[in-house]
Amino acid sequence: MRNLAASPSKTLRAIAFEQPYHSPMDIYLDQITSLHMTRTVLRDPCLGLATTEKNAPTALDTQRVNLSRLDMGGLLAYLQVPESRKLGIVVPHASDRIRTAGTRCSVDSSTKRKNAYLQLASVDDEHPSALVPPSTCVFVQSPPKIVLSMAKTIARHVHAQELSREVGVLRLVKLCLELCGTYAHDPFDPLCGDVTYKTSPLTNIQQIRDFLEPHGREHGLRMAREAANLAYDLSGSPQESFLGPALFYPSRYGGLTLCDYKANEELQLTKAEKALINWRTITPDFQLVGYQAAVEYLGHVHVEGDNPRIDHKRRLDYQTLGKRVFEFWYDDVKTISALNQSALRLVAAIEQSDGPGARKRF
Repeated sequence: MRNLAASPSKTLRAIAFEQPYHSPMDIYLDQITSLHMTRTVLRDPCLGLATTEKNAPTALDTQRVNLSRLDMGGLLAYLQVPESRKLGIVVPHASDRIRTAGTRCSVDSSTKRKNAYLQLASVDDEHPSALVPPSTCVFVQSPPKIVLSMAKTIARHVHAQELSREVGVLRLVKLCLELCGTYAHDPFDPLCGDVTYKTSPLTNIQQIRDFLEPHGREHGLRMAREAANLAYDLSGSPQESFLGPALFYPSRYGGLTLCDYKANEELQLTKAEKALINWRTITPDFQLVGYQAAVEYLGHVHVEGDNPRIDHKRRLDYQTLGKRVFEFWYDDVKTISALNQSALRLVAAIEQSDGPGARKRF
């Protein structure tokens, strides 16, 4: 990834700019480019996001910007500007729109909130990343701000009847689960590209909810709050982010509404219980509230190395604690039909142990 950004794209020199701009300036990235860079930071150990007091874009003293003079060559080359992408820039007012090739300019005049932006930075100042401009400050929207900005875009599609509201909310939930989870999609191909696992979360659901709490009239704010109230922390993979909503969300969102649940919360064990098991802490992917049962999603890594032995010990621990564990593999969730069959097996197993009334309670 660092090699990709080592030198500016040749086509950058071919862009027609109206007027050169020599002075350092602040660039505020829009939600699409911010999400792209956030995913990049999670995958690149040389990049980081530093806190800043900036909470809103500032107006430039010129509207004609020469990007090639901003010392952003590495970043622009990495983002493939202008070959196949645009640099998304946010400005405070419509009159401040930047006029130059290779940019997508949007206006942000919403309620000013704290922690709205983070500054793109190098982890090691002695060996700076080529993606961090030496004299231009690049501000990335914080994860909560990305959620709100994306909600505005999705709300416009819902208003134009291009999406249903429920689909729009689920897309925001998926975004929240990734931003608050421990994985990151490929920045350039989030749908089919490789996923990076075991990343450190940049935010959590409570921080997103707190960010969305101030009253405002922003388009999409209600939808963003609805998604944040549905989402949960520490999802470990895209498949896990699908499994939870599919099993437990209300039917209006396409979920099976099996029962109340807790996601990625540690089991509360007594000292005596901890003394009986292999692991001192157990954190199921999902706990079925009201039942002595848990759901675990097992990705392909669970067949590698020592993981099968570790999974076996975890099963024994659940058995020792008197809890049923239902394990879902990729084949159990790869199609809607497969998921439905797996969910029926889950309900049947609980019905067998808890009696015929179990099905009515689901």
